[in-house]
Amino acid sequence: MELRDYARAVAGRWVGVVAAAAAGLLVGSTVGLLTPDAFESRVSLYVDAAVVAGPQDPSSAAAVRTTVLPSVAALATSSTVLTRVGAGLGLGESPSELADGLEVVVEEDVSVLRVTATRPTPAEASAVARAVGAEVVRRAATLFAGSDGPQLRVTPVRDATPPVAADRPTVLLAALGALAGAGAAGLAAGLAELARPRVRGRADVARVTGAPVLGLLPAAVPRHGRRSSARRPASLPQRAEEVARLRLALRSAVPARATATAPTTAPVTAPVTPSATDRAPRVALLGAATTTTELAAELVTTGPAVVAVDSPDQLLAAGPLDGVVVVADGRRTTLAELAASTSAADASGVPLAGVVVDGLLPPRAGLRTALRAAARGHATWRLDGRPGAAATVGAGHRASGATTGVAVLAVAMTGFTRPLPMGLVTGLVAAVALLPLWLPVVRRTRGPVPLLALAAVGVLSGALLAWAHSADHGFVLNGASVRTSTVLAAVGGVGVLLWARTVLPVPVLGVAFGLGMLATGLLGAPGTDNLWKFQLSAPLMVIALALAVRRGRPLPTLAVLGVLALLNVTNDARSAFGFCVVAGALVLWQQRPGRPGPAPGPRRWLVLPVLAALAAAGYWVLTRLMLAGALGAEIQERTAVQIAQTGSLILGGRPEWATTWALAQTHPLGFGLGIVPDSRDVLVGKAGIAVTNIPTAESYVQNYLLQGGVELHSILADLWADLGPAGVLLGLLMGALVVTGFAEQARRRTASGLVCLLLPMALWGLLFGPIASNTDTLVLALGLLLLPRRPAEDDDSPGAGPLPARRPLGAAA
Repeated sequence: MELRDYARAVAGRWVGVVAAAAAGLLVGSTVGLLTPDAFESRVSLYVDAAVVAGPQDPSSAAAVRTTVLPSVAALATSSTVLTRVGAGLGLGESPSELADGLEVVVEEDVSVLRVTATRPTPAEASAVARAVGAEVVRRAATLFAGSDGPQLRVTPVRDATPPVAADRPTVLLAALGALAGAGAAGLAAGLAELARPRVRGRADVARVTGAPVLGLLPAAVPRHGRRSSARRPASLPQRAEEVARLRLALRSAVPARATATAPTTAPVTAPVTPSATDRAPRVALLGAATTTTELAAELVTTGPAVVAVDSPDQLLAAGPLDGVVVVADGRRTTLAELAASTSAADASGVPLAGVVVDGLLPPRAGLRTALRAAARGHATWRLDGRPGAAATVGAGHRASGATTGVAVLAVAMTGFTRPLPMGLVTGLVAAVALLPLWLPVVRRTRGPVPLLALAAVGVLSGALLAWAHSADHGFVLNGASVRTSTVLAAVGGVGVLLWARTVLPVPVLGVAFGLGMLATGLLGAPGTDNLWKFQLSAPLMVIALALAVRRGRPLPTLAVLGVLALLNVTNDARSAFGFCVVAGALVLWQQRPGRPGPAPGPRRWLVLPVLAALAAAGYWVLTRLMLAGALGAEIQERTAVQIAQTGSLILGGRPEWATTWALAQTHPLGFGLGIVPDSRDVLVGKAGIAVTNIPTAESYVQNYLLQGGVELHSILADLWADLGPAGVLLGLLMGALVVTGFAEQARRRTASGLVCLLLPMALWGLLFGPIASNTDTLVLALGLLLLPRRPAEDDDSPGAGPLPARRPLGAAA
């Protein structure tokens, strides 16, 4: 399916879209109007260091923004604080019910927390806001306790503000309801068209056969509600006029032939003796899932003799024929049925004169008829009967400007991973909206179908695990929504990128995706200590290498990688520096002497041990360089400390796996979506990370890894915690697809610098990167490395080229 087909399917079913939008508008307005009155009161708290003994203290200015503020914010909605607040005010509500009426906003630039309480009465709003603020101040003193007293000081900046009426989001809910209803109906229309594509006009016929379209006929419908003939526009199509044009087209398409002396009822294979007398040509109207009797009766005048044929089997029994015209009905004939009819006509030996599309709904056809056609998506004269050449279809056609624009926007939305309100992700919105476009591409690619299946099973498994753990653990709905959207956006984003590969060249696709990543990083830039390392490095590397793909030569790619490596090492980005070194080695390895192309037998997988050896050698060399001070004194000192504490650079730099291993022994099936670890889980996590001998490890577990949710600093570990064993299988499958896809391109020596960079970035993020900030590069790697089911052996395009276009129905396999 192409974008124009999707748009035509939505426009053709406008009644359903309008009805769904009206229903969504009504539901949203009703929910907004039935929302009970509520009042808001707010208290502001200033978080500051009480005692600072050194730059590594958790109460230092830098740690206050990155670690302490999120911890205090989570404290405001914790069950410990809210249990005491509810008991002191006598509200009789559970901590989770109280938390639903609290909103905590962190202002990192000024180290201020704003706690807003929403309650049914003004007095309750003020009392809850004041009580929560006071309890946070009291509890924060014990959050970071030192030998000389509390290291943290929380001071009320403003007491509870006077309660004000909370805004009723009636208008917003109504607009969102209408948008959701219209979007769902449009998606349903696209999927219905994808499941049963029908023949509506010239472009659809061109996908099946090269035969000309001899006519587009308006349906014979009642004229209720039409204007009088005197006021009817001259351009309004009339069936009689179109039939007359069709008759003339038949005369041109099927010339007169010499008549035969044998009776017309004789079999076609009987010997025929030509005579000097010419006869009118005989044309068979072969219906493609439709009857042609009425049309044949309309065409029986002067000119070709027309015979109605209901099925291809009757062609031989129809007597001598000079041509066959296949008739499709815009209300019911599918592309497959048209392909079958045209193939049968070709197999009969009778020349295929052309195709006629009947049944187009004319303008002003009567209200009931028009509404019925708009509800069922029938072909209409306004959308399908306009004159013009058939759209070019096939592997080499150029995408329209609208298709290109939509593809660029969708790719950028996939690269933008910052959560929206209600826990949505823009990549999920793009994937759902364009589902009818990328679903056919997924079916022609190896890997995405099991990814989609495992993601669906994983989300279901995560919901069941959350239900099982909700009896003795806390549950955060927003956390469950964000993680579910992230997982679904990841697998859906792969489908979007696969479709975009058929529309966009790799440089444009990479730049668009990188710009989405860059927008995510810039929005999270305020309060960041190292802007390059945490916000700019990954998107700028993707953009730069995507632009280098356009050059198609190794030297520009190596130069770009060298500049990026220098920027990374000077900005304390050790892992990013390693990615550039590995990518440069992979680019050089593809320049080795030898003949590029498919490797016979087991030799095609020799790239896998090469990758393993390259990773091991790179780790050893980089470790020695960092310890020798070649990459800077600061990196040298930090590397030496981490190795001395843990005995391993990987364990010292990524100690989260020690906590993951300890938690996996007590919760082998994971936690579930949105589950908050309890005090026992925190103790298990602290005991697990204690083997690393890092002084601040226990605080790291309590205030980051297991604070308000499970964040294990690894895509694979996070998938296990949220989705259980299905999440582990999903992560392992992603890694396997990335490796095998790169192996396929590397053996052809067509892996671009971009995919050489994405390979280590994706695998590193899968093992050692948080799911929230590393899913984007994994999705891009999958989108560029997944292989078509039948890859062309002569593909020599740089990087990941476009997937093969869909073969038209009826074409030879």
